[in-house]
Amino acid sequence: MRTRIVLGVGAGIAAYKAAELLRLLTESGHQVRVVPTADSLRFVGTATWAALSGQPVTASPFDNVHEVPHVRLGQEADLVIVAPATADLLARAAAGRADDLLASVLLTARCPVVFAPCASAARSCWSPRPAG
Repeated sequence: MRTRIVLGVGAGIAAYKAAELLRLLTESGHQVRVVPTADSLRFVGTATWAALSGQPVTASPFDNVHEVPHVRLGQEADLVIVAPATADLLARAAAGRADDLLASVLLTARCPVVFAPCASAARSCWSPRPAG
């Protein structure tokens, strides 16, 4: 049985790097379902994700409501990877907000969830700020 992975994609220029991660995961034999945030689609579009994954792609919890994707995707996954995990997405996940499909998947996941934080070096939340 193939490992079922949800690849969550946050909105940031690093979203293009998630396309390479998706390629590597699918070439390794994993079944990958991409769940981008709506804003991440400004960087890499739905057609790219669908072509690379061979799976349908949506950012809305209201698409295919009869399949209950906001619950099913998280519960059926063997692994959830969020790359890039922007500061906004990390904050929403930490607060338990389910205001889009990806955040809902994170709340319902019964598997390990891996976050790959990414921020601009000039605006990094993780770098110490100079005193002044």
